[in-house]
Amino acid sequence: MICGRTNLIVFLFLLALTLAYSPLLAGSHEEHQHTMKAGEAAGSGQAPVYTAMPGPGQKVQIANGDYLIFDFDKKPKMGTVIIKVRVFNSKGEKSTPEMLLADYGMPSMKGAHETGDQPFRLSQKGEYLLPINIVMPGDWEIRLTVKKNGKVIFRGSYKFDV
Repeated sequence: MICGRTNLIVFLFLLALTLAYSPLLAGSHEEHQHTMKAGEAAGSGQAPVYTAMPGPGQKVQIANGDYLIFDFDKKPKMGTVIIKVRVFNSKGEKSTPEMLLADYGMPSMKGAHETGDQPFRLSQKGEYLLPINIVMPGDWEIRLTVKKNGKVIFRGSYKFDV
């Protein structure tokens, strides 16, 4: 009887310590969010913010008058689809940023089909190409990142259904 009561007391004591030092319970949700926003600097682990992009074939302003136009090689459906991106400077001339990356996945199943940043390949036509693999029907999102001189100059996302 005493042994069982002692075990219960030890268990409750350890549970209380765990809850007292839990980062999720250390402050209100708003305080936790504020802390995360304050730590948004590089390497903080905070998810970057992506601007919603208009549909394929439309100009997407990226920085200093530069823009990009993205499209698919065919209507997105199950299987492999190629994203094509053309980048232009403010004068409408083709431009080649230092790096163009894409991450894609299903927003409704975060983490299940996420690819992480994948680099585009520059074709001889001056188009950036990246094959994406649509593995199931549903909602999908493509997130583009454009880097120039080692800095991110644009992040945008486009959502579509298959």
